[in-house]
Amino acid sequence: MRIHALLVATGISVGAVATASAEEMSFEERVRSFILDNPEVILEALNVLAEREAKAATAAKLTSFPELFTDPARLGEGDATAPLRVVEFFDYKCIPCKAVHPQLVELVDAYPNIRIEMRHLPILSPGSERAARFALAAEAAYGAKAYGEVHERLWEIRGPLNAAGFQRVAEELDLDYDKIEAGMESEAIDARINYNRDVAIALKVLGTPAFVTKDSVAFGSTDIEALAQVWLSQ
Repeated sequence: MRIHALLVATGISVGAVATASAEEMSFEERVRSFILDNPEVILEALNVLAEREAKAATAAKLTSFPELFTDPARLGEGDATAPLRVVEFFDYKCIPCKAVHPQLVELVDAYPNIRIEMRHLPILSPGSERAARFALAAEAAYGAKAYGEVHERLWEIRGPLNAAGFQRVAEELDLDYDKIEAGMESEAIDARINYNRDVAIALKVLGTPAFVTKDSVAFGSTDIEALAQVWLSQ
């Protein structure tokens, strides 16, 4: 009686409450029935949730490496001022890296708002690290233009990545090999390579090529068109 009196005092009829309750139950029953008839929606919802959580986790980890997307462009493809920067981690011994590179060149031509910024992640062999150090030392000794030229030559090497190959590259480009070699073990180069490895470890990058944006991480994939759709949707 007291509940009834309260409902009357507030202007809510018992019938209205009963109707609302019935409608609520009916809605819940309809939802339950739909889920039972279409259980795959649960998996879809879990996948969406997992994707959101993965993006959030990636973004949280990348807060420790803000320079990854703000450092001046040094090596890569596309407009250095493009608003969407995709960081590609590569290794000079990585065959998929070499195979996918022409597609990346075509991609930035088609989408000028994308910049592919390349970073050394030498993980496949000791020669990989020596090659990365040689390229970076060439930049330190001769500047950005020489860096790009040395990079292209190293990219084309099919044999071992060793001193003989590096010296041949230097001679072809009319660079002083001894001068470059003297800088290969510098602290600055140590720092750049170690930084890239720290990022890779934090993001659980287990192979190259690896592509990192502020919201996504993909490695080992060579389906550039599919990756591009992910990047452009961010």
